[in-house]
Amino acid sequence: MALTTETKAFSASLPTSTPILDVLRSSAGGRTGKLTSGEYFFLSSVLIGLFITQTQLRTVLVDVSTWDLAVFLLFAPASAFLTAWLVHEAGHYIAAQMARFQIAGFAAQGRSDSHSLHAPAALQVNVFVLKPRTMQDLRPRLAAVFLAGPLAGVLLSSAIEMGRDWSQGSFLLQVCVHLTAAVSFLFSLASLLPDTGRDGNFSDGARLLMLLRNDAKAVRLCAVLEMQSFLQDGVHPRNWPTALAEHAAELNDGSRDAVIARWFAYLWASERQDITAATRFLEEALAAPAACPAWLRDRLHLEAAVFQAWFRDNADKARFWAGRIHVGKLSPFEQARLEIALLWVEGRLFDAFEKVPDYFAALRRLPESPGRELREKSAMEWKHQMESRMLTRAWRSMYNLSQQVELSAPASMVASAGD
Repeated sequence: MALTTETKAFSASLPTSTPILDVLRSSAGGRTGKLTSGEYFFLSSVLIGLFITQTQLRTVLVDVSTWDLAVFLLFAPASAFLTAWLVHEAGHYIAAQMARFQIAGFAAQGRSDSHSLHAPAALQVNVFVLKPRTMQDLRPRLAAVFLAGPLAGVLLSSAIEMGRDWSQGSFLLQVCVHLTAAVSFLFSLASLLPDTGRDGNFSDGARLLMLLRNDAKAVRLCAVLEMQSFLQDGVHPRNWPTALAEHAAELNDGSRDAVIARWFAYLWASERQDITAATRFLEEALAAPAACPAWLRDRLHLEAAVFQAWFRDNADKARFWAGRIHVGKLSPFEQARLEIALLWVEGRLFDAFEKVPDYFAALRRLPESPGRELREKSAMEWKHQMESRMLTRAWRSMYNLSQQVELSAPASMVASAGD
């Protein structure tokens, strides 16, 4: 007989609707080892090209020197690929500047800028993290950015092959030039194939296809960028249009866009005190760790710890999620938020409340911005909720004490009468 945990009915049989958040089921695995269609195309094209030209290559390489052979096998392929990659990224960069996008950072940084507080990396275009300066005509501007990278590679390849005659140059020059043209052309075609990478991010071709179709994925992307713009402008999440959050969270395909959309939807729902929706969005975001960007992963673990401490009153699960956070990855105000939540769930209410000024002090050390003001408003609301809960617990304790006194009073009176 198969165990419940070994069957597809596992989720349905769980005593909670949030098995990952409640640590009853591990999150999904990663996508390691999976080649995208673009990578398959590029590698297979290179192998086919080598197979077709093997006779000519053998004839040419017989008479070359050891130095030229080393150049052909090592230097030329590396320089060709590096040049094709740089031209591709330059195309994205130039188009982003012309289409009124701001370069907010680089994907290789692996963490977010704490000054932006919520979501600085909603749009990643290869190595660049972009923010729109304006939301007008967003869809065609996005399409121009994604098209510019492959187009730059095709133009480079065409310029090399249709330009000057390279046959008069040295063997080294001919190999480097023609290999660069071929690699750049193949690299551009590979990036135009619609696919999703191992990190859950869409290829340039997939982005272009969704934007041309204006399908649910395109609507989700535009909704995410609009919510990011609201945060930058200091618009409170509870004031975001309901339709915007619903469009962002409507499609769940396990992609990076889906995880980021659920993060924004979680902010919207939690600030509106819609705990049911916020719980679902947080659970779904935690369910796709492979597609979760590095800047968001520890923030999700932080929110899971705070959620278990504040709403579920479960110290063990709160400490579990806190233990998943990488050391040094939280900003000072995020670390203060975590410490307050853990003290609260351990029953040390006054110690937690005494930490609140540290939370505000860490926030005020950030540069002034609409985002900081928004975060301070949320922190003040959290403080008021703590005061309300502490007052409620105090009244409940006094009521329970009075009930105990009333129940014990008749017994003592009976004992006195007997004497």
